[in-house]
Amino acid sequence: MDFKSALQQRLHFSGIAIIAFCVIAYQVLLTRIFSVMLYYHYAFVGVSLAMLGLTVGAQRVYYLKERFTPDRLEAEWAKAAIGFAVSMIGLTLGFIYSPLVPAMTPFVPLLICAFIVPFAYSGICITLILTKSAFPIGKLYAADLVGASMGCIGIVAVLFLFDPISVIFGLAFIVALIAWKMGSVAQNYVAASRNLAVLSFLLFALQGGLYMANAPHLHIIWAKGKNLEQNLFERWNTFSLVRVTKSNNTPIGWGFGHVHDEQGPDQLALDIDAQAGTTITKFDGKNLEPLSYLADDVINAGYHLRPVENAAVIGVGGGRDILSALYFGVPHITGIELNPSIFEALTKKFADFSGHLDQRPDVSLVNGEARSWIDQSHRSFDTIQISLIDTWAATAAGGLSMSENKLYTVNAWNDFLDHLNSGGFLSVSRWFEPHKHTGEFYRLLSIAAETLKQRGVADDDIRKHVLVFGVAGRTGGDFPAGIVTIIISPSDFTAEELAKAHATAEEHGFHLMMTPDTAWDDTSRVIISGKADDAFYARLPLDLSAPTDDRPFFFHMLRVNDFLSGREPIDDMGVSGDNNFAVKIVLALLGATIYMTFYFTFIPMIDKWKELKDKSSIVQFLVYFAMIGLGFMLIEISQMQRLMIFLGHPVYGLTVVLFTLLLFGGIGSSVFDRLIVKGFPPRFIPITLCAVLVAVGLATPVLTEQFKVCGTLARMLMSIALLAPAGFCMGMMFPLGMSVSWRQRELQPWFWSVNGATSVFGSVLGTVISMEYGIAAAFWAGVGCYVLCLALFMALAATQPHRTAQ
Repeated sequence: MDFKSALQQRLHFSGIAIIAFCVIAYQVLLTRIFSVMLYYHYAFVGVSLAMLGLTVGAQRVYYLKERFTPDRLEAEWAKAAIGFAVSMIGLTLGFIYSPLVPAMTPFVPLLICAFIVPFAYSGICITLILTKSAFPIGKLYAADLVGASMGCIGIVAVLFLFDPISVIFGLAFIVALIAWKMGSVAQNYVAASRNLAVLSFLLFALQGGLYMANAPHLHIIWAKGKNLEQNLFERWNTFSLVRVTKSNNTPIGWGFGHVHDEQGPDQLALDIDAQAGTTITKFDGKNLEPLSYLADDVINAGYHLRPVENAAVIGVGGGRDILSALYFGVPHITGIELNPSIFEALTKKFADFSGHLDQRPDVSLVNGEARSWIDQSHRSFDTIQISLIDTWAATAAGGLSMSENKLYTVNAWNDFLDHLNSGGFLSVSRWFEPHKHTGEFYRLLSIAAETLKQRGVADDDIRKHVLVFGVAGRTGGDFPAGIVTIIISPSDFTAEELAKAHATAEEHGFHLMMTPDTAWDDTSRVIISGKADDAFYARLPLDLSAPTDDRPFFFHMLRVNDFLSGREPIDDMGVSGDNNFAVKIVLALLGATIYMTFYFTFIPMIDKWKELKDKSSIVQFLVYFAMIGLGFMLIEISQMQRLMIFLGHPVYGLTVVLFTLLLFGGIGSSVFDRLIVKGFPPRFIPITLCAVLVAVGLATPVLTEQFKVCGTLARMLMSIALLAPAGFCMGMMFPLGMSVSWRQRELQPWFWSVNGATSVFGSVLGTVISMEYGIAAAFWAGVGCYVLCLALFMALAATQPHRTAQ
């Protein structure tokens, strides 16, 4: 190999890896930006935009054969890479500074669709190297997967240090740098790429430095129709933007039984993704009297019923529930907060303001995921409190966050009840308003009833273990409006405690909605009786059945079948607009991806179809590449959802699951040619893959249950052990298809685009299947795709000679 060939080899491998790295990173950044500026359900569009853009780029390489030739690879690659970098910066800044007021709503879809452009440029870069390079396809595809896996790790790390705009400048610098090197080989676009690299680096250094110094910098101006200019504190991470702003000193309570309009302690407003909010209350660390209004908040109803020596607060936020426990005299308080940026705001930036809660001897604050931490702690409590835990924020792993859903499942509540002392209780508060927002209340009752049944409580005795409080109507009515608090006890509530519950409701203005003798309405009466079966839930206009870890979507109650049939929930049941709109967005996106798959990959081929020979084999190849794209995404989405619960943090869903699948997929692809050269029968690859996937599917629920009490490292290692063999084998399926389709070399960009298009479809389909039928169903659907690949490969291998290298 001469010097030029050696240089080309290094550039081709490093080029495809860097582009894959940046594609994954940019996709995550868009997920975060969409979640903040729009709503979390739009964030899932980021995944689809990336895959669709890659498909468009691949199609462009196929249709412009005369332009994208092997001898022009480096020049065209450098040109496309420059387009990728420039469009990343330009479109992102343009979107961030768009005034997203209500009048702009009709234009939002157009603004979002514009982001296909940078991914299309990246698709050209990847397709050029995979289909026009002279180097082994298995190793090139391996570089692509390894680069993507490094992007998973890298973006998580840098988003804890920099804001998305800084990171985008940094990505543009990396892309421009490799374009400069690639252009130097072709002696094209050298000056343009060099100047772009210098400019983007300077922008990265300036923006990043200002952000880290908390000095004025480029930032999101408009989000969800409001201006975000007045920030006292701003921190980004992979699953939220946390801001602290000024507030008034009128006591803030989620469910006051009495009106509190007096002057209270100074407060600061803390919000997540410019939507979900809480308060940081000024506290001198000693005087609790100014906090007396907390006794009138219905979320604290449990403290009035039983003495509490040891409390666990899930979701510390601005410290309000910690202050409530202090006010009620709890001597041992453990607060568990998932979000490190919130933890930083409370314990560092505003520690003086909030009374240094983390330094108190009676308070222990933990930065971690509550359910996993409690499972591993082997500790027990007198109460575990979950008050309005929701963020409406999308994780980097996708639009439908699991970090709150996982707290509201039968499995979770069984875990929580296992960690209660004798006489302990679980207190959960959610939003409620008659005829407008009742679904969450009914679902809480469903979880409570099913959990108690699984713990051996007889149907007729379930209601003896449950009390429900609500706040009185703010307009003077008798009906609760605002918040309900459901209190579940493994032991019966005694007559004395029931009398205390009635007295508490009377004194603090609460409404006692459910006792062993009363129920809110007929629906709640049937649910808490333990006799609510599948037929009962099927008759309801919303899906109010108890969520489990296999279907943990507590906030999403609109059935897919109801949406498709046009059946809408009736008004008097109450609908959570944002969450059920999220379901509609995902289903609409599913329809859009089906259309776009045909529009970008099949419709343009109608005129050329007559010219093609061996149409039967071409159809088989198309289905084969479609199935490996669809199957990979179904396996990835389902395992990410399932292991995110097991691993205990939304970030781990990205860093462990996606990283492992991509990394070991790259390793599998890299050894493909070596295995074939050494005589390994190609048909054993899909056979082995199907066997491995079946074993993983059967082992995952068993092992995750057994290892849930282990530490984070042990659970990570177990997850890697489950994922690595599957990723290794799945990584071989693409080069296997390319090696068999070598006679159709001119059609390989088309095959690659079909693979990308079905990946778009699969990313949405996996979520839809999980929501309607469960995560396990999505996984087995992915297995079915690979079984079909096995059958297709057997048919193709019988007629198509195999080739190991290009």
